[in-house]
Parts: sequence; structure tokens; C-alpha cells
Amino acid sequence: MPQTLSFQSELTSRIHGCWLGKSIGGTLGLPAEGRMERLNFSFYDPIPTVAPPNDDLELQLVWLHLIEQAGDTVTREDFARAWLDHIHYMWDEYGVCRWNLRRGVPLESTGTFENHFQSGMGSPIRSEIWACLFPSDAESTAYYAALDASLDHGREGVAGEVLVAVMQSLVAGGVGLDEAITASLGYLPAGTETLSAVQFVRRAFIENVPAWECWKELLVRHGNENFTHAPLNVALTIWALLYGEEDFEASVLLAANGGYDTDCTAATVGATLGLLNGAESIPARWSAPIGDGVFVGPGIRGINVPPTLGELTRRTERLIGKLKPRRWNRSEWDRTLPAVDLHGLPGTIDLLPAGKTKPVPWANGELPQEVKQAGGGTWKWERHSDEPRKIICLAREGAKLFIDGELVIECPPHLPYVPAPHRSEDRSRVTVEVGPGSHTMRLELNSSSADQEASVILAYPNMHIAPWTAQELPHIALLSSP
Repeated sequence: MPQTLSFQSELTSRIHGCWLGKSIGGTLGLPAEGRMERLNFSFYDPIPTVAPPNDDLELQLVWLHLIEQAGDTVTREDFARAWLDHIHYMWDEYGVCRWNLRRGVPLESTGTFENHFQSGMGSPIRSEIWACLFPSDAESTAYYAALDASLDHGREGVAGEVLVAVMQSLVAGGVGLDEAITASLGYLPAGTETLSAVQFVRRAFIENVPAWECWKELLVRHGNENFTHAPLNVALTIWALLYGEEDFEASVLLAANGGYDTDCTAATVGATLGLLNGAESIPARWSAPIGDGVFVGPGIRGINVPPTLGELTRRTERLIGKLKPRRWNRSEWDRTLPAVDLHGLPGTIDLLPAGKTKPVPWANGELPQEVKQAGGGTWKWERHSDEPRKIICLAREGAKLFIDGELVIECPPHLPYVPAPHRSEDRSRVTVEVGPGSHTMRLELNSSSADQEASVILAYPNMHIAPWTAQELPHIALLSSP
């Protein structure tokens, strides 16, 4: 970074280092996102001229905007409005969260209800805003991080954001990295995969297991076909921090070369070391290529985006002390979620299991057990326009999907089960153009197991979940600039 840059306080340097490290790591890891093998980065490849948009930072810019507009606290309702008004991405848990909010699922349940990606990496990547606003205040950091994560995640996703946020809050306040990691583990409930995976990495490091031997064993224990699986990626983040031994370059390169959700792991590693050692500690060879600009993609709308990392630092620092401190209550892990009545939600349709006379309620995504056990079912698709739609039919044991008697998808068995409109296997999805009116959908599953994994998803051309009903739902997502 430019050597002429100076900071009025140590905390200012740490916050600027946080956002700079976040941008560097995200830029480094983005080209390799989703690769699950050991990689061989030694620098940016390709070498950038700016830090490209990345949801790791973008979502936190939404929270920054939200807090600037709020009083002395933010609530679950505030987060819900922000999701609907400002976040228009469809990826995994983000798309499910918006779909649940659009339908009126109780806010306490939007992160878990019919959410295959509730253990995804979408929440641990947005921990820094809470660490920066509450340096040294681990309890308040944990409270707001858990509240934030609960909108689109379940237990493991919440655990990941709490762990990373608490660790970063403590290092922002001057606590050493190892002490901060140890303390953050105390905020997680026993039995979580996140806790188990991070504990394994720490033991291996303490016992002098070589870095890449630890990596191999970690994948044996916690590998997942979904490259965004949070317990694994949070553990890879801690792995890179420990084995990188606080050297910025060594650490972000380990994170990127460890594979999986590489932009997220490298970004979190970079942000953590920036908080730990300040912006001055980040080598110029890493900061110079990306500059100081802040850029967002078309899925973020209606917020005041800071044009530079310097401005982001100033706005972040001005918000310290605005939100009320909170006590952390471990009962957060054991709270009972409200039941969801599908019949009372817009977008719900009747799905008739094969060979049965009584339909079951359903809206989209994972199929009801009754339909799985029956080996399939039928339903009506009510069309009000001729706009194309994308359909995903994905089943672990294979399936066939018909529209008005015509086969449109023959999903082979044993495809990776990642039921997301934008990254399911090509053989499990199709774009269809059928006219307005009522169309008969028929699903044949290769298995009749009630416990099988099987989903059918209807989506708009922009990949957001769409209703099977003629009635549209409010807050349709927009991905292009107005």
C-alpha cells in the first residue's frame, strides 16, 4: 500500500487493514472459487487493476448503510427489510432467504425453513462489520453476528459467523491471534461440526502436524460436495491463519491454495490479519494492484456505497458506539423456532403424491416426504405470462420431469446434490417457454425412499426462485441497474 498513508490512531489502522485485507484476499481467491483440489497460487492470477465486486464485502456495505439509518439497535425486522430492499442475489442461502421472506415465513425461521444451504459460507464471510464496531467486546459482537446470520442460516452458519466475528473483535482490541481463536471457540455449542473441525486444526497445529498433512486429514473428516460448506471453510480459514504464522502473504496464499470457497477463506484471513497488525503491515505488492476503490455488483441496490476503502474506514469508525452493547446469551443455540404453516403462505400449491388421492402442500425446492415415498407426484403450474422459466429437477437417485406429458428433464442418478438454480448440474435443468394457462407437471423419481434427496425448483430467467402460481409475490429480485 502507499507508504505515504498515515493513520490518526491504531484502531483506524486496524479497521483500514481489515477492509484492505478483505479486498486483497477476496480478489486473490475469486478466480479459484469452487475448486476442491490443492492449488498453487504465488500471487494474483490474473493480476487485477481493481478489487472486483464480492458478496463478502457487499453484504457488509448493506449492514453499514442499515446501521447508519438505524437508531441505537438493529432488529431481525431491520435485517429482513434490508434483504428485500437492497440484496438481490440468488446464490444458495441468499435466494432461499429472499424466497422465504417474500412468502411471509416467520422471521425466526427464514434461515432454516426448507433451506438446503443453511450451513453455507454466506454468513461467516460478513463478520468484520461487527468486529470493527465492537473491538474487544466479544459479547456484543457475538450477539449481532448471530442475529445477522439467523436470517439466512441455521446452527452451523450462525456458529461460523459468531466464531469468526468474536476472534476478529478480540484481535481488533489487541488480543493475540491464538488467544482470540481459543476464546472464540468458547462461544460455540458442543456438537457442532464447526467446533469439531476448528478444534481438529488447532490440535494438529499444536502437535506440529505439517500444514498439508493437516489439510488432507481435514478434508477426510469434513469434506463436502458443496464447496461453500461453512464448517469446512471456517476450519480452512483457521488453518491458514495458524500455519501462516501471522505472515500476511503466506497466510492468504495458504487460504487460496487450500481450495473450496477460496475467495471467502482468503478474504477472511486477510481481514483478520489486517485487524491484528494494522494496514501498515500489509505488503505494498499486494495492495498496489487493487488500489483503494470499492465496487459492488448489480445485486446490491439502493445503498450509499463508499467509493474508497478510506471512506469505508471513516464511516465504519464513526459508527463505533452507536449500537447498544449486548449481553451474549448461550440460549440462542437452543431457541425453539416457530412452526411454519405452509397452507397460510402465498405461493403454496397442492402436490399430489403418485397413487394417492390426498394432496400435500408445497411451494418449491425440496419435495415433501409423502411425494418421495410415493416415487413422484403431479401438480398444476399456473402461467400468467409467456416469459421463459428455468426448471431444476435434481434427485440423488435420478428422476424424470414431464410438462403436459412431454419429458423435459431426465436427471441421471448420483449427480452432486447442490439444489441451486445457478450451479446445479446442467443435466438437471432446462429453460422452458410455455404459454399462459394451466399446465400439468408430473415427476417420476427413481427411488421410493422417504429419506432421499430430491428437489424441483422453478426460477425466473435471473435465477431467483419463482412461484408455481399465477399470483406473483412481492419484492421480485432485480439484478440489473435501474
